[in-house]
Amino acid sequence: MSTNGTTIAHPNSVNLQPHLAAQKYFFACTLTVLLWDTLVLSPRSYKLGRAKIPWPAFQLKVLYYFLQFWVVADFLVTGMMFFSASVTQDPDCLRFWPYEPICTAILLFAASTVHVIRISAIYSHDHVRSIMSSLLLMQAIVTSIFCGFYRAVRLHERQGCIAGPLNNQSWVGIYWLFPTILYGTSFVLAVSHSFKTRESCLNIPRRMLRDNLNLYGIIFLVNLVNVFFYFIMEPTGPDDPIKTIVSSMAGVLTATVTMRIILGACGSLETDGSRRSTGRGNGYGVTGSTSGTAVSGTRASHALTSHQRRDIIS
Repeated sequence: MSTNGTTIAHPNSVNLQPHLAAQKYFFACTLTVLLWDTLVLSPRSYKLGRAKIPWPAFQLKVLYYFLQFWVVADFLVTGMMFFSASVTQDPDCLRFWPYEPICTAILLFAASTVHVIRISAIYSHDHVRSIMSSLLLMQAIVTSIFCGFYRAVRLHERQGCIAGPLNNQSWVGIYWLFPTILYGTSFVLAVSHSFKTRESCLNIPRRMLRDNLNLYGIIFLVNLVNVFFYFIMEPTGPDDPIKTIVSSMAGVLTATVTMRIILGACGSLETDGSRRSTGRGNGYGVTGSTSGTAVSGTRASHALTSHQRRDIIS
């Protein structure tokens, strides 16, 4: 910018390259979504906290509150470092970069655990549980290893701190590939079970809303787009964070939508949020098929009142 022949230099905090500016705007949108979901889910979180839920469904309740806390701890701190104009590249960013990939790996593991529990609960086949558990184990191993292949993106001073792939290498996207495979498998299995057990006359939009298929689909889609950015987008230089633009939104949506899957679990939460396919009822959630004797015995010893169930679901 020039005024009367004099050039005025903008500070680095506002003199951003296009991809970095886009990521800052997108991260601001991510924090807005996180804040909105936190406020919207607060009443339902309070009701869930007051409800007495026996084991094994209690583990879903624990995971719900862990996700609610951890997603804020992860991206709020990361956002503060990213938008801060006072941090320095050395030593602040060099010390901070492991925080983001490690915290996000823990967040993804917790969300994936919910998917394993829910999908395993609606299928009576042991091989489904084995497949989902194997995918979860592979995800834990891969994300733990690939946390070491992230580094601080070499931004200019006063442009904040953000972690990115080592030398902007595409193969670091394997970190996100395995969670995406698990969420894709979860979505396919949920859709398959829904179309096998629900009324054939029900149209697809209503079926998706009633069985929470839209939630499974959102998680899979946002993670798939994030993987595409890792493997397809070409950076313009070592300070270009184009590959990680969608990562923050993918992490936040994975956590918050998974929390809605827990809240949308239909029927008695005594069976991990599943319900016998022979039963009928109103509400949302993919139906499950479990042993009638086991469910009856559990219901006899740990029965929830209809008022409590409405509080949990609503």
